[in-house]
Amino acid sequence: MSDFECSINDLLEFIELTKKYSGNDLISKKEIVKNKIAHFAKHKKIDSMHTLCGKFQHDKIFRQELLNLITINETYFMRELNQLNSAMQYANTLSISGNTVKILCAPCSSGEEVYSLGILAKTIGIDKYRLKITGIDINSNMIQKCKEGIYNERSVKNIRQSQKEIYFKKVNFDYKIKQELMPMIEFKTINIFNDSLFALGQFDIILSRNMMIYFDENYRLLTIERFAKILKPHGRIYFGSADLVPYCDLYNKIIDLSGTYYEKV
Repeated sequence: MSDFECSINDLLEFIELTKKYSGNDLISKKEIVKNKIAHFAKHKKIDSMHTLCGKFQHDKIFRQELLNLITINETYFMRELNQLNSAMQYANTLSISGNTVKILCAPCSSGEEVYSLGILAKTIGIDKYRLKITGIDINSNMIQKCKEGIYNERSVKNIRQSQKEIYFKKVNFDYKIKQELMPMIEFKTINIFNDSLFALGQFDIILSRNMMIYFDENYRLLTIERFAKILKPHGRIYFGSADLVPYCDLYNKIIDLSGTYYEKV
């Protein structure tokens, strides 16, 4: 990769740009980022980080490819199950009124969280037409994987065999979710720092788990402020156990037997 010019200042400029667009603070991974970008640039016949940064700012398709490259996606079915159960029990309570309950998963990664909620909803008897789950992610490759709904053995490791038989179809060595059994589900490529987030409407429940661990304090605060704009009054938001959630007077922090969630004031 010696033919790719990348000074430390150019690398830091790129890291700042990706932070601006995605919130991800990659400074601690700058050497990994540099190597990834060098391979990417060689494939694209780009000879310098300076040129790459300019194209990143002005070419939306190119920017999406780079964001796909640097974003981290690690999940599996029924992850942090206590939180998922808490969210679905609350959704069940809301659905009794006859209204459609709206849930947002942001980010949704490759879709396991969204489909886990769908399985739990059916298990406790929520009418599939009274529940709509929207999954969004900045990574367009992951959104495509969500829509395909095909998962390997590792992804379904926490799914009981009886559940696998009900909710999945075996495809060679993989498992394809039976989407016809799921509630209303949609997946969209959306950056939470883009105002397209607000076009999604209002939600009763938001799950945003293990995203803010990659953000600094300013972006964590910006994240929860933006979520507050699309969360209904007294709606709940669930963060991951590793997330550092900054104080914000828009929410009350609630701790109960199922874990911790934040209720919009």
